[in-house]
Amino acid sequence: MKKNTLSTLLLLCFTIVSFAQKKSDLIAQIQTLKDSISQTNIALAEANKVAKVSVAEADLYKNQATELQNANKSLLTNLKNFTQVSSQNSKNMARTLEALKAKESQLSIIEDSFSKNDSTAIVILTNAKQSLGENAKIAVTNGEVVITETEQNILDASKTKVSATGEAFLEKISKILELNIDSKLTITSTSSSLSALQNSLVSKFNVVTERISLESTTQNNNTVLFKIHTDYANFYLRVREHMKSIN
Repeated sequence: MKKNTLSTLLLLCFTIVSFAQKKSDLIAQIQTLKDSISQTNIALAEANKVAKVSVAEADLYKNQATELQNANKSLLTNLKNFTQVSSQNSKNMARTLEALKAKESQLSIIEDSFSKNDSTAIVILTNAKQSLGENAKIAVTNGEVVITETEQNILDASKTKVSATGEAFLEKISKILELNIDSKLTITSTSSSLSALQNSLVSKFNVVTERISLESTTQNNNTVLFKIHTDYANFYLRVREHMKSIN
């Protein structure tokens, strides 16, 4: 009886001790699990924080990328417009330069023509002095070589016919015209003497009628002017044709 009671007590004590040990182990496991859960929550909170920062940074980078893309697009558009404007300006400048070159060429032609005209006047002046002598009244006015002679020396008393000395004078005039085939003659005198002077030059000295122009004057100064000059109509025609050819 005593043995059974003792055995039962021992078994009960052992059971109590074992249960206490298991409870202690269970509490320890629960605490460990709590610690693990706490650490997991902390890690999760940190992860959420990092995720939020990453999302914010991603949005920022996306916005910056969008702004940069828009800026690049605007820059490309401006560059394209600038290129087009520059190209148009270059074309306009090229056309302007071509126009200036054309104008310069035209001016050069006109200057050359007037220079040639001036040179022709010098040649005519030289020929006139050689033919008529140094004492002849010769001047250059507006590109024209003007020879002045009195009516008394070249016309008869009626002033309607050429005198013998006048014939000799007109022959010298015809020689000057012959040496300068591109020149023309304008005679300025009273109307009564003009026809006689022209007829003598044409019939006796073979001067072409088209090369002679008559200019009547009412001034009774007893002088006759013989103006030898460039064929103005032909001169301006040549200049105009040259200008047309370079347009």
